[in-house]
Amino acid sequence: MMKYYVVIIFIFSCFSFSEQDTSAVYIQKLNKLKTELGMVENAEFDNIAFNLLVKKLDSLNIEDHQLDDGYDWGGGRIGFDVYLKNNIDRILSELGHSSPKFSNVKKDTISVQSQKNTKIQNESITQEVKVGPVTDLVVIKSSKKNDRSRVKKSNIKDSNKSFLSGLRIGSGLGKPLVKGSSFSDHASFFESMLSIRSPIGIGIGPVLVSLGFESSKYSFEATIDTLTSYFGSGLGLILFFDLSKMIKIGGDKLGKYFILGSANFDHGSGFVTGYDLNVLFGSLPISFSVSSRANIISLQDGGTSYWLSGYAGLGIDIR
Repeated sequence: MMKYYVVIIFIFSCFSFSEQDTSAVYIQKLNKLKTELGMVENAEFDNIAFNLLVKKLDSLNIEDHQLDDGYDWGGGRIGFDVYLKNNIDRILSELGHSSPKFSNVKKDTISVQSQKNTKIQNESITQEVKVGPVTDLVVIKSSKKNDRSRVKKSNIKDSNKSFLSGLRIGSGLGKPLVKGSSFSDHASFFESMLSIRSPIGIGIGPVLVSLGFESSKYSFEATIDTLTSYFGSGLGLILFFDLSKMIKIGGDKLGKYFILGSANFDHGSGFVTGYDLNVLFGSLPISFSVSSRANIISLQDGGTSYWLSGYAGLGIDIR
């Protein structure tokens, strides 16, 4: 069983570490952004840097809806790093083109003429006037207004979410659609499934990964006496990958999840993968789900087989 956990951890690690970029060019861009935000050279891009970037963009009347969820809801440190990786060139370009250019020295020559009886003298007096950056009071007020609006929006979002937000308890009824060779001569019946998605998770860019649990029945009845029938259940830990922010179809009323996990079956061990589509009914904590599960099992009596099942069911969703 340990080998399947190693496979899952390896896949999860590759998914996380693939977002990192330590190239020299990218580091130079980050240092340039630090200078634009007034950060020290060895500062980290944490929640303080996030707030500095938001205020800087607001002061220039630049809207970036990718930052609307805030630092914590946007995936924390990992989510901010992914955002910078994907948007660093655009941010530097916007900050550069939005910066006003001022002349440092303005020269004004004033000529004073004095006329005498025999000659005319022209004297030129050069006066240097230093012109500094002008702070626009209107922009400052607009920035504060945007900050207050953003804080208010964040407070409303936080107040509406409980510590159970993201919890789902669902059940489904399904039937095998495709079977491996070990079960090809067996009759299959309807099977039930219980799925629990916990509110515990971590944001990786636009994807929220949550921990869960699943248990499902399976039944393969032998059609001839020489075959063995398989009646039992499988259960295990599952990872739910929320793809709703990446796949916009259906908006917030359609939850889209990819799942991957391990399973202990009564007749062996293996792992399970598939997807969930959860249709939410308005503000009610109820959803209708359409799911698919591919089960791969290493049988105790030898050999490896699989079956692919389709499910439909209902669930309770805490939002």
